[in-house]
Amino acid sequence: MDYSTIRFKWSLQALAAPAEVQLQLFPDYLWKVDEIAIEFDQWYQVMKRRHSFFSKKQQHLLENLNKKLDEISGPENLHYWLEEALRTDAVWEAIRSLARIVLGALGWPVSEPFGNRSEVLVNVPY
Repeated sequence: MDYSTIRFKWSLQALAAPAEVQLQLFPDYLWKVDEIAIEFDQWYQVMKRRHSFFSKKQQHLLENLNKKLDEISGPENLHYWLEEALRTDAVWEAIRSLARIVLGALGWPVSEPFGNRSEVLVNVPY
């Protein structure tokens, strides 16, 4: 598995993880909820360029997940990007559920991501 695929897998596992785990994945000086979505978007865009990497079903599921994140974006939806919303809002549970479905469709385990983001940057388990 190459670096981009590992980072993409990590971002999906981060999206699928329980809220308390998600909040531990990023340093306190960051807007953690935003970083969860940014991490996914960044590596999804990289992987999307590999046209043969995803099946049609996987592409459809990923687009649904990406669309769900887009729906809660923008200044009018700021309340979704607070840590309390990550913990308690049904929209975040729906996002976690979609991420778990995507992981399953890709044949990847629904498990906590390897380390926090800083550890993944340095200690990628090839």
